[in-house]
Amino acid sequence: MYKTMKQHIKIKKAAFNLLITGLIIWVPLTMKAQLFETDELYLNTKVIKGKYFNGTGGRGYWSLDYVDSTGRIISSERYHKKQLMSRQKFVYDENNNKIFDIQSFDYNNPGRVDTFRFEYKYADNRIIYQFRRLSENDSTVTELIENQGDTLLKYQEQAFYYRPKTKKTDVFKTVYTLRYRNGLLISKEKYDQQNNATELLKYEYFDNGRLKRRLTERIPVPEMEGAYLGGPGSDDESYKYKLDPQGRIKVFYRIINGKRYKIAVYSYETHI
Repeated sequence: MYKTMKQHIKIKKAAFNLLITGLIIWVPLTMKAQLFETDELYLNTKVIKGKYFNGTGGRGYWSLDYVDSTGRIISSERYHKKQLMSRQKFVYDENNNKIFDIQSFDYNNPGRVDTFRFEYKYADNRIIYQFRRLSENDSTVTELIENQGDTLLKYQEQAFYYRPKTKKTDVFKTVYTLRYRNGLLISKEKYDQQNNATELLKYEYFDNGRLKRRLTERIPVPEMEGAYLGGPGSDDESYKYKLDPQGRIKVFYRIINGKRYKIAVYSYETHI
């Protein structure tokens, strides 16, 4: 996570924009650039075991992801050594997009159950509207507001954050501009209307479609240089993978300033 001192005082807004916060060492099994969260389908896979590293020697974090007959991850468990840290369950629609994300256990809040609900509207199999219910009073609405031949898409997100002390709801507006080439997202521009600030991410890919490099630009340039917390990170970072014969990730690396960091190792239990 990238932070400056100014961004730190806006931690509530930043946290709200994340659907769910997890262990910093957990990385997605699929490294793809996107706006809406999507999961890779793991055909003929029953269980995925992941071991995670922070890139600087930290160990002991691992996970189990359980896969249904369609190839979707339907439940996840995160551990530190032998201690269960979190457990989640997922429910999908016919387009394999999550409609429920249920955190049934959290080590830091063992008696709490959080349910995140999603609603979608589609046009030609593309999401043109997404509603996310994060709590009783907090939600986000994301709508497609421009489409130029499927090579440029523009979405507006409105995040509604309720402040109990003042009994008022803050509304944060963000506009995303996505540019595609050959079906792959090559840039994602995020414009924060409240702060008149833009974050531009540019993407490069391997021939198999997996993410190869990500470049980040910020306009205006922050007054104070930021830092990535929780592990190695940079505004210019590359990725490397070792794949199994089915094309699934076995080892995931992040490369920063020419130095390679091992981030995760995966193994797969397949159906007989």
